[in-house]
Amino acid sequence: MPASRVVGNANRPHTVATATAYALRALRSHPWLAAAFLTTTLAQGALQGLLVWALREVLLAFGHRATESTAAILVMSAALIFAIWVARAACTAIAEICAARLAHGAEVDAMARILEKLLTLSVRFFDKSSQGDLVMATYSDAQHIRLVTLNVGNVVLHVTRLMGLAAVAWLMSPKLALVGLIAVPLGAWPAMLLGKRVQEGARSERGAIRNFYDSFLQVSTGIRIIKVNTAESRVLARAREVGAKLFGYLVAQAQAKSIARFLLEAVSGFGLIAILVIGGRDVAAGTLQWQSLLSLLIAIMGVYSPTVGILLVYNGLQTSIPHLERIERIMSLTSDVRDRTDAVPLRRAPEVIELRDVSFAYDDQMVLDGISATFRRGETIGIVGASGAGKSTLMALLLRLYDPTRGQILLDGIDLRELRHADYLRACAIVMQEPFLFLDTVANNIRSTRVDAPMADVIAAARAANIHDEIEAMEHGYDTMVGRAEDARGISVGQKQRVCIASALLKNAPLLFLDEATSNLDSVSERVLQSAIERLMEGRTTFVIAHRLSTLRAADRILVLEQGRMVGLGTHEELLRRCPTYHRLWRYQSIDTVIDEPAVAVGAD
Repeated sequence: MPASRVVGNANRPHTVATATAYALRALRSHPWLAAAFLTTTLAQGALQGLLVWALREVLLAFGHRATESTAAILVMSAALIFAIWVARAACTAIAEICAARLAHGAEVDAMARILEKLLTLSVRFFDKSSQGDLVMATYSDAQHIRLVTLNVGNVVLHVTRLMGLAAVAWLMSPKLALVGLIAVPLGAWPAMLLGKRVQEGARSERGAIRNFYDSFLQVSTGIRIIKVNTAESRVLARAREVGAKLFGYLVAQAQAKSIARFLLEAVSGFGLIAILVIGGRDVAAGTLQWQSLLSLLIAIMGVYSPTVGILLVYNGLQTSIPHLERIERIMSLTSDVRDRTDAVPLRRAPEVIELRDVSFAYDDQMVLDGISATFRRGETIGIVGASGAGKSTLMALLLRLYDPTRGQILLDGIDLRELRHADYLRACAIVMQEPFLFLDTVANNIRSTRVDAPMADVIAAARAANIHDEIEAMEHGYDTMVGRAEDARGISVGQKQRVCIASALLKNAPLLFLDEATSNLDSVSERVLQSAIERLMEGRTTFVIAHRLSTLRAADRILVLEQGRMVGLGTHEELLRRCPTYHRLWRYQSIDTVIDEPAVAVGAD
């Protein structure tokens, strides 16, 4: 069962036209800015042609006027050419500013749309995705939206400039203009054939950069393990291996681009020589003025410059295509956990939660198989089992982070998939093994489950979570910023966990999920946290994955998993008598008991 499915035309061949569509979207999003860009672009193209025409007229004037008027003609001509030059430069600058605004707007919009799409996808998509790939999609790939928009804008600038110069050349001598312009497609055709090589190199480059990102993320998250295992050399060797591949891809692209430019410029040079030879004969024969030949050569040379620019843009678009492919694939995904069209609201807290023959598989690997059980409102249900037994997966199914591969989860007889997912999640609160804090103030982190909660309620929740006094002792109290890596020195894991508990208390949801919430704490911190957890559990239906079985002795019932199957459900005393798996787990944890506290962990999924 796929994590997310691709819809639409996500697998279609990607071409320069596909890339251009992204730029056109930016133009449609900002019509007035697009109109200003197109107007100034057309104007600069016309002024480019006018500049060459004015130069020709000045040279002709020098040939027909008396010597004594030369100074006056020179001043007037210089003023005219300077005015045209400044006007052209101003139009080009305005066009480039408009293009930059459009491009940066497209980039920011793309980043927001990618993030919005990622937030709609199911947990399974993130289980399967590379962190480096997601970082690239939301930042590096989105940058290529800007580059594509700028490149398309540059194409328009180059084309209008080329058209203006070509028109002037044609007016001066259609025959010579045709000789010069025929070199453009002849040189561009083989150069564009190399574009596919550039695109393939860019696709390989993207994969190498993704691996680089993954390496850096592993260093930032696993530096302690790397240090303890003295694995620095292995990590560095892997990074250098990826770097060597990346170097090869980049060099191959650069070579392809350089060869393409060489081919175009070589053919263009042949065109200029042909104009000079043919035009020189016409000048000698008296059928063409030398001023026209000189101006025509300037115009054709000007045509070749934007042609090279267009070729560079073409190769730039080829480089961007693999990045756009990834964006399009992400934007084409749909979550496998989503509301049905006829989904109904959850109007009250469920009285009965029933698992009916629930099974779940990751791809072809069965993780849970045939779980059937019924839980009633207000019960505390422990979930235990050896590492890999399926505990966290079962909790994820109860939260509907995944849907069962087979079977049903029923709330008061209604399939969980028939309820509005957002309604159900509003009825759930969770405290995880690894506390997660948003990059925000302590107060807003507590308020994250109820954003409109008044400060008095935030403080009351913090007091109930045994964290208020410690927040007050922080440098900025409830306005202290948390959620960053450097905060580890200022706020402990236990404090983070109690902030999360305060947030869950503030939400006041009827269903509570505790996923080994105390496993990362020392015994003193655990006792402080445990009293807050007990206060949180009061009056709620609670599902608990516990690190220590002794903490579940007071649970109403305990569900025991072994290799994905339910092998026991009952009270602590009943399971000790009737469930060999539970008895074995309890015995293993009781061997090294110190002051009635088992020291051997069951383990986490």
